[in-house]
Amino acid sequence: MTDRFRVGEGEEARLTPGAACAAEIWSRGSLPLRARVESSHHARPGFPGTAVVLGEKTYEVVSETELPEQGLVVYRLHEWPPGEVVRDRLTYGQSLVRAAQAQREANRDRERARPFRLLLYPLVGLLPEEQQERLCDRLGLYAVHATLASGLFESALVLLALTTLARAGDPGRSIALVSALPGLVLLAIPGLGRAFGAALLRETAGSPPVVLALAALRALRAPSGHVDRGLLPLTRACFWERLLRPDDVREQADGTLVFRGLLPHLGWDVPRRLLFAGHYWEVAALPPALHGGQLRYGYRLAALGTVAGRPAPGLPPATAYVDEVKDGVRREWDGWNAGFAWLTSLFAADVQERAFAHRRGPAGARRATLASAGACGALGLYLLSFLPGPPGDPLAPAAAFLGAGLLLDAARRWGAARAGRYAPSLFRFLLPSHLLRPERLAYQAHRDAEREALALVRR
Repeated sequence: MTDRFRVGEGEEARLTPGAACAAEIWSRGSLPLRARVESSHHARPGFPGTAVVLGEKTYEVVSETELPEQGLVVYRLHEWPPGEVVRDRLTYGQSLVRAAQAQREANRDRERARPFRLLLYPLVGLLPEEQQERLCDRLGLYAVHATLASGLFESALVLLALTTLARAGDPGRSIALVSALPGLVLLAIPGLGRAFGAALLRETAGSPPVVLALAALRALRAPSGHVDRGLLPLTRACFWERLLRPDDVREQADGTLVFRGLLPHLGWDVPRRLLFAGHYWEVAALPPALHGGQLRYGYRLAALGTVAGRPAPGLPPATAYVDEVKDGVRREWDGWNAGFAWLTSLFAADVQERAFAHRRGPAGARRATLASAGACGALGLYLLSFLPGPPGDPLAPAAAFLGAGLLLDAARRWGAARAGRYAPSLFRFLLPSHLLRPERLAYQAHRDAEREALALVRR
């Protein structure tokens, strides 16, 4: 077996039998390796280092030493202790080093962007939510602050335009101010709304004109293929898609179970006991690991006693955590729909699926959908009843357009509900469903937990 594993310039592992350590890994920067933590208190047991495979043997990382003069980091390894269970194993090679190099380059991008944060925040905040989250992660910004800065910047521009027109003393400019005032107010409302959502609800959103322009450009281009929702960062679309993925569950030699997934398991990161099928399990969180642009979370479950009178014990399902989150989201939707199911029936089909799937799906939404469709149709007829209006009426075109749109939307939704389908409204894009508690609380909690975990992993 070779005693040297060279990956690139300054990136290699060496076997050093007979020395103070059995092997060493030399790198031009940090690698996703964790050194052993010795026990410092009877209530705080030690934690083994990362298991690294070199050739045919498994080693444990016992120390990490930085050499600033040479720009190197040295990891010293011992052979894996006999009898100790290996719960996570990394193979030293090209994939491990390249992933670490990509992370180092991302860290350098964040450092280069740091002096320009005041300029970047209002500009990045104009982008749609998903692109905004991804670019903020790349540049080391906080998307909520970007939305807040962008919303305030938009509103300030509108106020500046109003002030400039108001200072004009001639009658012509005064008339221009009066005619432009409604449009300027409408331009200010989205910016103030985004700033409000960011400041009070910690929500991210892009500027409507920019979002519409980018959506039109995407529609003109050929589709770019499926986006891997497992990659960082955790956007809203990623969160709902990851909730469909069960954890990877593996049984260890000591009888424990290790759950690994792409979502932080809130409540599993502190010592606690879970009850599954009449059996108690003790949960212990493992350190998150960054691999190939994905942050994976691990949790070890050890079996405890059985509850008397309960069914025969069984293993926790791979969907144990995602089911827990889904149950919380369903309870939130049930509370909301107790009074506002008619409004939920206007939202996009994927939002309605989360709100009504556990309540007979489209059948459970049918009454609310028919009620809201009937109300929209009545409003459309009411607006059209004012036509043609007096000669030169400036509101007539808007009333005709809105009334016809409401009638068309009502007819389309009525037919979809009678056919047993969800019936989202054509005007659903004007409804901020992402600000509602059922769509916001679980996502924000997991987004914040991932941000904290990334800060620890990237140190």
